[in-house]
Amino acid sequence: MHSFLLAIGLLSVSYAQKWCKHGGYTNVAYMKKVTLSSYHNKSSYPGSNAVNGKLNDVTVSDWEVSPWLRIDLGKNFKILKIEVFARGGDVAGRLHDVEFTVWSCPNRLHSCGRYIGPAKTGERIVVFCPKNTVGEFVQLQIVEGEKNEISPMEVRVWGKPTTKE
Repeated sequence: MHSFLLAIGLLSVSYAQKWCKHGGYTNVAYMKKVTLSSYHNKSSYPGSNAVNGKLNDVTVSDWEVSPWLRIDLGKNFKILKIEVFARGGDVAGRLHDVEFTVWSCPNRLHSCGRYIGPAKTGERIVVFCPKNTVGEFVQLQIVEGEKNEISPMEVRVWGKPTTKE
């Protein structure tokens, strides 16, 4: 019975991931193109796992100093907040010192904040972007430590279309 309820819960989260709205904002990262600075095993842990709406798989970079994960939203959106769901078990703490940035042009970066961590099992991390943050790309990057991997279960970017392109 527990497995059945867990499956129903994950399906509900997946459904809500795609269609849920927060004050006109939707998850604009859902099923968008994701690139990592490196890949641990691209066929088993592709970047697309980070934005597929499922909380039971991951994307994993290789071990490096400052790994990053970048989401191409395809066009500009007004960004309200970014949510990241940490992995479970003893690997959750690998998510730490994450800098969140949004931009359209490389010379117009918007910092949405930094999460120090380390993350706890399944932790939901939320950073709110400054008012009127607009961008086409969202990046998470670990900025401290000598040997890191970036490996979230899911990344959600809450935004809405903007008339400014």
